[in-house]
Amino acid sequence: MIKLRQPSLVLHSCDVPGYKYRMKTSWEMPRGASANDVVYWINYAINASDEAYLHNVVINCHGSPGGLHVGGCNNSKKGITGGSAIWAGDLGVFKGVKRGSLGTIYIVACEVASDKTTAKLGTNFCSQLAINAGCFVVAADKIQSVDFWFQVFNHPYGAIDDYEGNVIEFSPSGGQRGWNPSDATGTE
Repeated sequence: MIKLRQPSLVLHSCDVPGYKYRMKTSWEMPRGASANDVVYWINYAINASDEAYLHNVVINCHGSPGGLHVGGCNNSKKGITGGSAIWAGDLGVFKGVKRGSLGTIYIVACEVASDKTTAKLGTNFCSQLAINAGCFVVAADKIQSVDFWFQVFNHPYGAIDDYEGNVIEFSPSGGQRGWNPSDATGTE
């Protein structure tokens, strides 16, 4: 379990499985949510916080190498349409996050930081997100799962479950390094 300092914001995709995390501010994103919506919700939560600062933003959604499915996944086999994702071309909007008002974005999504191809889609995406948002970004390169106990019982307020795979921290200057909870920015 990774305990996060408050105030924090969690944004849940409409179709994300498992237990929903709870932070000072917790929202479920509707089907079709976009990068513009995510930036709006981050800035809204910053403005609404007593400190005019968010220590953390958790984005809990489906993912793929270099992509966040914040507005739900399109799955034609199940008749689900109207989903939307954030891809590299959408990251410029994150320059609209209030500078100096956000500590770390935690991405809880499968394979977002994965570099399955030589194009380095995952690490380039996460690095550019950190640069544009002006904060740290933490993401993993493997399929993520929600711990059984967090699905069945009440998940602790202000915490997310542990990551699977290699976890990377991307800095606002464009650097990256391996990450573990003991040296995390923005945790208690």
